[in-house]
Amino acid sequence: MDINDLKKQINDRFENSPIQSSAFYADPEDHLDNQKKLRVTLKSFTETQNITTPFALQIMATHSDITIMPLGLLDLNELKEWEDKQRQKSGVTFGTTDKKEGTPLVVKFDSHVKDEESDKQILNTYTDDLFNHFHDTFNKVIWPVVMKYLNENQTILYNLEKKLVEEKDEIKENTLNQLKSLSKEDIKEKIGIDLKESQWEHYSNYIADMSQVNSIIVSASTFTKDQILKGKVFTQMMNIAQLRNTFFWILDNTYNEIIFFYIQAYGATDANLKKHLHSIRKNLATNMRNAAWKRCNDIIEDQKKFESQKFFTEVFLPIAENLEVEIDKFK
Repeated sequence: MDINDLKKQINDRFENSPIQSSAFYADPEDHLDNQKKLRVTLKSFTETQNITTPFALQIMATHSDITIMPLGLLDLNELKEWEDKQRQKSGVTFGTTDKKEGTPLVVKFDSHVKDEESDKQILNTYTDDLFNHFHDTFNKVIWPVVMKYLNENQTILYNLEKKLVEEKDEIKENTLNQLKSLSKEDIKEKIGIDLKESQWEHYSNYIADMSQVNSIIVSASTFTKDQILKGKVFTQMMNIAQLRNTFFWILDNTYNEIIFFYIQAYGATDANLKKHLHSIRKNLATNMRNAAWKRCNDIIEDQKKFESQKFFTEVFLPIAENLEVEIDKFK
């Protein structure tokens, strides 16, 4: 095949064609639900589109996103380079009649954490396999790779929470040492309440927890303000589907960072407490989303100014306080 014919074929596949896209948020641990969402989304695509339809299905995770798409969607040169290698190996291209129709599928893993590597895997399957042999293609080819990347995302989350717990222990120790150096009167003047020596440990632990929760809140609110809102009026942002979806993805991310911080901080040494925190995780997530949605509606209906730090604090501080109460009750 002449290289110009190949370029034309590639361009005909993707250029000036609307890209079918979809996205969903992956639960950090409910992979049965993640698998179901992915299966339904891909199956719906195959039932409403055809083999040559450009598409990108994105799975949003806590510190990464995973995209399933045909090779060449984002960069036509990638498909050309792959085709060149195929031709060198076998002397045939995807355009020959004895080869499969469509293009190879790609699963791309984009890490959102500095120093954590991104990755991309060209699958040994084509778009026609997705349409004509959906069950086997999904179960044997697509899902194992997606699951691998979801596990990598979970490792990133675990490592970040581990660092937060290590910092929390340092803050707790520093707070406890400060209390030991103060008189009873100084303590009351400094923190505003009488604090018995038997309460120092608990107080120091609480302060350390809240410090780490606040750092998560500040990071999320700053990202929202600088990277999503970018000077827009809140209503404008909410009217743009991509920005609105990203905003709610950040809310879910923030919640998961907080809940997994507590699971790592307290569940690592108490299996029963860990199980309890996991058991209340989804209900608390629902409460968080309802609270966030109500505040969004209030801002829009009352034409209030969106204050990112205030918004995230009001949504997530009660979640942290609830977790503190649950942990105290459990102990």
